Amino acid sequence: MENIKNFLSKGWLLSLLFSLPAAWALFVPGFFGASDDMHIAWLYEMDRAVKMGQIPPRFVPDLSFGFGYPLFNFVFPLPFYIGEAFHLLGLGFVDSIKAVFFVSIPVSAICMYLFLREFTSKWLSLAGALLYVYTPYRATDLYVRGAIGEIVSFATLPVIALSIIKLTDEKEYSLRWVGFGAVALSSLVLSHNITAFMVIPFIFLLGFLRFFQITRKIKIFGRLIAKKLADGWPEILKKRAIFC
Repeated sequence: MENIKNFLSKGWLLSLLFSLPAAWALFVPGFFGASDDMHIAWLYEMDRAVKMGQIPPRFVPDLSFGFGYPLFNFVFPLPFYIGEAFHLLGLGFVDSIKAVFFVSIPVSAICMYLFLREFTSKWLSLAGALLYVYTPYRATDLYVRGAIGEIVSFATLPVIALSIIKLTDEKEYSLRWVGFGAVALSSLVLSHNITAFMVIPFIFLLGFLRFFQITRKIKIFGRLIAKKLADGWPEILKKRAIFC
């Protein structure tokens, strides 16, 4: 009974456990039928580039009728780095792509749980993490579109937001969150640059709002604004008289 209580007290572990059914349909022979199966060929090309000594892989040898193509100058590379790691561990190309999809689901659930835990209770955080995983858009991304870059990027978003929260918290401030945030943000850019393009303005907005919620910073900012207004408004009021 005590072991059960200890298990239930670990919300992140429950997030991992309850998110696994979302990946159940991946466990079929061969590819699972998503529309974008080009990722398998791209992973094959990355493997070829790695074995040719390209670190990081950029120019793949077989595209453009055998002339080669700088594919990974343009295509988000992080999901294929992860897939290549699975392939080097012994999985085939199809199973390596499926492994990337599979791992992204519990990782994103755990990251969202840890982010929400900053604001609310364990059970509400667990509910939010599962909603993050089981929302229909995620199912469409995974099983219909096969959008591997976007799926991986969902695991980075809660970590970026959590890093900003931690870095602007006067009580729990720690520089290690600079590292976590930097890794998460770079992973977002490398996993799906379109998502990064859409999300980064909101990341800056969150950081801006959190920064000026700190009492000391608010006072400094308020004094600065008051000074600038005091300096500027008299000149603005004189403008009409000057240019009449």
